[in-house]
Order: sequence, then C-alpha cells, then structure tokens
Amino acid sequence: MDLWDSLEITGAVGKWHLAAHIAECFPKFSLNFVEGAGEVDGEILETLWSGMDEIAGLTQAMSISHCQEVQDDYMNDNNWRKMIRMGRNLHYTHRPTQLT
Repeated sequence: MDLWDSLEITGAVGKWHLAAHIAECFPKFSLNFVEGAGEVDGEILETLWSGMDEIAGLTQAMSISHCQEVQDDYMNDNNWRKMIRMGRNLHYTHRPTQLT
C-alpha cells in the first residue's frame, strides 16, 4: 500500500473496547482526544452485526455451503462499500501540492 509522506496515522482504541482497558489507556488512546475524529465510536465490525443478523435469519433454511456464500457476499459487499467511501474521504482530505 502506498502512503503519502505527509500522511499521519494516529492509533486509537474504539469507544466500546476502551472501557475494558486499564485507566491509563484512556488519555493515550481515546478517540475523544484525536483531532478530527469527530463523534465516532471507532467500531467497524460491531456495526455490521445488526445487518448480519438479518442475513443470518434469511440463511437458516439454506444448505451450509449456500449459507456461507450468502454471508461471504454480504460481508464482501460491505467491505467494498467501505473501501469506496474511504477513497472518497481521502480524496477530499488530501490536498496535493500544486506544481508551478
């Protein structure tokens, strides 16, 4: 994966998981203190579970292989949509220097 030299990555712990960490983790890794993070929970997999519950209900009467294919397709679609949105967000936030 190619990254821009100007790109800075800040490590953080999602809000649902931070409560399970020791108290010293809060000021170091809380999304509350990450500039530009906004009001996000920082949890990706957990937010997919509600949709996955619906898919699981639909697949109960399917064969094991068909059930697995439907669930894989659902997760692959979610991952694809996340990648597309991530690229859109990087496009808007990265402003390359202009050549003169």
